[in-house]
Amino acid sequence: MIADDLTDRFKILLGPEDYANHILDTAGADPDEELDEFGRMVSDEQRDEFEEMVSEKDPYEALLLLRWRVPGELMCGHSSKSYATDICSLAEYVAREGGEEIDFESDPPDGMCSHCWSNTRETFTKETEREAEGIADKVGNVGYRLRWKQKGRAREEWYDIVVQPETTMAELDTLVCRFSTLDDFHLRMYGLEDEYLDSSIEVVPDQQHSNPSDTPASEITIAEVAERATLWEGDRLSLVYDFGTPSHYYCIVKEVYDPDELDALVAEVDLIAETETAAIVNQKRP
Repeated sequence: MIADDLTDRFKILLGPEDYANHILDTAGADPDEELDEFGRMVSDEQRDEFEEMVSEKDPYEALLLLRWRVPGELMCGHSSKSYATDICSLAEYVAREGGEEIDFESDPPDGMCSHCWSNTRETFTKETEREAEGIADKVGNVGYRLRWKQKGRAREEWYDIVVQPETTMAELDTLVCRFSTLDDFHLRMYGLEDEYLDSSIEVVPDQQHSNPSDTPASEITIAEVAERATLWEGDRLSLVYDFGTPSHYYCIVKEVYDPDELDALVAEVDLIAETETAAIVNQKRP
């Protein structure tokens, strides 16, 4: 049996008849904040209509109707939030399908994305195990070894970057650009897991910050990203660049360090490159 708060947390993005339905993880998402931002752009003439619609609709339903950003993380990389035509909670979806409870051990319901279904099952399992181990209490207070790879070249080349909780994403971006061919001429955005353009954190380099929804890299730390994703060993972050193509880098969390352990590691190895709170400590190059 899955707790009610989890079935409410996961939303189903319902698509057109020819498209699969997908699962959206809304942990940490704030749809009301998105509605407030949209509301600031509404003209006086449309104000009453906007407020009436918002008062009558669920915040996520309102965002879809407005064709505005829907916050949350897609549970697979095979679709986009923009395809959704309706949204409901996981509990509501199961009820619509005539089920009494959610059984992730069975095959996905008709019309459901199998990737989202299996990934959500893994998330439930992982979070249950981590809760039992007390990991959630440690996230935000630990450092990480992030092994960065380029899609398609993962075995030939990789770089280990160690980061502290207070490391900003701007510092991380500096080191990623140090070993990659990326620079300020390449538009890029950081996301969670295998996110592509539908990044739920929307972290971009400061000099590329233009959209209101973007998070400037210098204004968010590794600790904040980790808390959003409950980042731990085996988890991933992604970096998409040159948005017209599917090219991207990604990293796997190889190790988790207490602050003292991380300080000792940095003192013992020859650093390849470093910032104030992060460093490249190992690499494999062709």
